[in-house]
Amino acid sequence: MPHKRRESNTERLIRQFYKHLKLKKGISEGTASAHAGRIEFFASHYLRDYEDKSLINTSGRDIENYLGNWYIRKVLNSSKSDVHGILVAFKKFFKFLFDKGKIEKGQLDDILEACASPQRYISRFESYDALDPESDTWNIDFENWLMGEYEEEAETQDYNQLFDVNTGINKAFSEEDLDSSRTTVLTDFQTFLNYISANSGMKLTPANSFIGRKHLFALNEAMSSPEELKSTANQPDSRVIHLFYNLGRTLGLFIVSERNTLEVTPRIELFKKTLSPKEQFVVLLDAMWNETRWDTFLAPYSGGRPERAQAMRGDIARLFARCEPGERYLFKEELNQLCMEVISGDTENELISIESLLLMADFIVGVFTERIMPALKFFGLLDFGFPAGRNEYSIRHGYGIAWFSISELGKKIFGVLVPEEE
Repeated sequence: MPHKRRESNTERLIRQFYKHLKLKKGISEGTASAHAGRIEFFASHYLRDYEDKSLINTSGRDIENYLGNWYIRKVLNSSKSDVHGILVAFKKFFKFLFDKGKIEKGQLDDILEACASPQRYISRFESYDALDPESDTWNIDFENWLMGEYEEEAETQDYNQLFDVNTGINKAFSEEDLDSSRTTVLTDFQTFLNYISANSGMKLTPANSFIGRKHLFALNEAMSSPEELKSTANQPDSRVIHLFYNLGRTLGLFIVSERNTLEVTPRIELFKKTLSPKEQFVVLLDAMWNETRWDTFLAPYSGGRPERAQAMRGDIARLFARCEPGERYLFKEELNQLCMEVISGDTENELISIESLLLMADFIVGVFTERIMPALKFFGLLDFGFPAGRNEYSIRHGYGIAWFSISELGKKIFGVLVPEEE
């Protein structure tokens, strides 16, 4: 069929679909327009221009290729949060075509089956985002992703495997050191796990597979120091719950199912019963510092360059390790000195100074001050503060930290987090 004719049929079907949603289903104009727009984009940019197909000939495989591959790679600013809206539009549109007698029941069933598991596509986004374009194995990693090998690895993960306890961190401190730190991270995490276990199978938010508000508020109130959350808060608004959620997923204590529910795994009991409190602390800290991508600790669409800050965590550990416990240090001055050292020892060079300031910006605005510093404080490794009169928004985003101090426990642990010189 010529493109011109096909475009005419496509436009007519989408216009009819829009009217159907608005007039017969009573859907608001904005929502109906959004659904129609998603179908138009799929029809024009993928089916017509990429596959040379029409909406009437769409199959479940087309849905899978579009949302699990093409859309991720080709659409600027595409996000896993797009998945739910696209799948809802697909289901409504192709049911509409079936009701109009445009497609057969078998074709509709095939398409609906492809739309049944949002988490499948969300996982594809997450594994694609985890690829490192600067890695020496980029070509192989990308080929593996393209062929879907990341999904196969996730399906075969052994959830009965014992935990790897970081030997260096474990030897750096004693149980007495942990007790004297007075951190509540272990008791709060146990409370979190007990709640997740009791509510295994809870439905997650469709856009990002986060814990919903009902459970979020209940979990927050159960913590030793509940955070002040607005009634409209989402999971990332709670530093503690969002931290625990991501650490739990990193450690395989629970998973997001294909039905977009949170399901516990046998590792949750292994964590609680086979590890001593000290070992639990080590496993959690290691997961936060080394195993979890720092961008996951931020709210979606936060931007910045969290991967760059994480890549320099060894240098940050070096800065903290040389500080004396209990003594206050000026945050920006110490960071500036560190960044100058990282760039070069020649502090007189103007270009080096500019590069140092750019590097410093990655630490004073972004994931490090907003999420990592509060997490390190929660673990009892340091303390920090802001100038008097700082507003709540600035504090929540870590803007303008004035000072920091290292604890006795932090002094011992940061020393082993410093990478060995090559």
